[in-house]
Amino acid sequence: LILLGYLAFFDAPKKTATDAIQKLKHLHVGIKVLTGDQRDVAVSVCRRLGIDSEQVLTGRELDALTDNELPMRMETTTVFAELSPKQKVTIIQTLQANGHTVGFLGDGMNDLPAIVESDVGISVDTAADAVKESADVVLLKKDLNVLEEGILEGRKAFSNMSKYIRITASSNFGNILSIVIASVFLPFFPMTSVQLLLLNLLYDTLCLVLPWDNVDEDACSRPLEWSGRTLGRFMQSFGPISSIFDMLTFVFLFFIFCPLVCGGSYSSLAGTDAQARFIAVFHTGWFLESMWTQVLILHLLRTKKIPLFQSRPSVLVLVVTTLGILCFTVLTFTPIGQLIGLTALPAVYFGFLIIAVFLYLLLMTLVKRWYVKKYHELL
Repeated sequence: LILLGYLAFFDAPKKTATDAIQKLKHLHVGIKVLTGDQRDVAVSVCRRLGIDSEQVLTGRELDALTDNELPMRMETTTVFAELSPKQKVTIIQTLQANGHTVGFLGDGMNDLPAIVESDVGISVDTAADAVKESADVVLLKKDLNVLEEGILEGRKAFSNMSKYIRITASSNFGNILSIVIASVFLPFFPMTSVQLLLLNLLYDTLCLVLPWDNVDEDACSRPLEWSGRTLGRFMQSFGPISSIFDMLTFVFLFFIFCPLVCGGSYSSLAGTDAQARFIAVFHTGWFLESMWTQVLILHLLRTKKIPLFQSRPSVLVLVVTTLGILCFTVLTFTPIGQLIGLTALPAVYFGFLIIAVFLYLLLMTLVKRWYVKKYHELL
């Protein structure tokens, strides 16, 4: 037998793999390699892709670990080689038990159990049919950079959802607190049920554009986590501030503005048409103040930075919120507004409204800075 040469099988990594892995690391996504290939082969491929291959664990070594050693080795090991399908599942379950959200990318039948067990199973269009059917995500494009794009879109959607929940909960908490306090001291409700429903409808309609809002780069740089505890903290920090300015508005309307417009105090106008106008002016004044503050606070709390200057909202959000304020302010001057108990107010009230809103936003900015400095997060 004469040796004529060697036949080598070389499975080169995709050209986009190195760039994609670096982008995932930049997004603080941990990369671990789980393969059934021989140890030296796995290490060689990982070195070419820029993946740390100093800590390697084989399937045989994995089986020798005790229950106490297993969770710790999962955190420090990057490359797992010579694994069986069952061992891949064990690794994923251990990482999940350690508090991680685990995504798994595979295309062969030996990857099927791991794809099913992972939080997000990812496969490719050329994978086995059973694998594609079990995967949560199927990549139609042979480019791992799609993973980075998907993660960024997911974080943007989560961030915008968090904006809506936190800001809305805080705003509603402040409004309810204001209504409860005002109901104790005022001889009438500060706002009718129809007006309150209209105000909430306006606010929720404007919030429908939040999924298309811009998200700050630093908000997408790390994994985001939802917590009911932080929601309560956010509500308690920002909700009562709106109530403070609501109380100031109530005092201004009841003791200064309404008597000036209607020609007397509420008690002195008892039984007259002027008293009904007194109530309508009060309702309209708080309706406008509540609407302006609720809409503008969306811009202030949507970012840790200075809104409009350091962090600009999307054009859609800016246009819709601006039109919302204009349309519902004009509504108070129309017959439709009169139908629901609103009335046209003199220009002097808008001077007070602008000053009150400015001071409200200024105080909220100071509280936001304190909140971010203390908790190192906003949304």
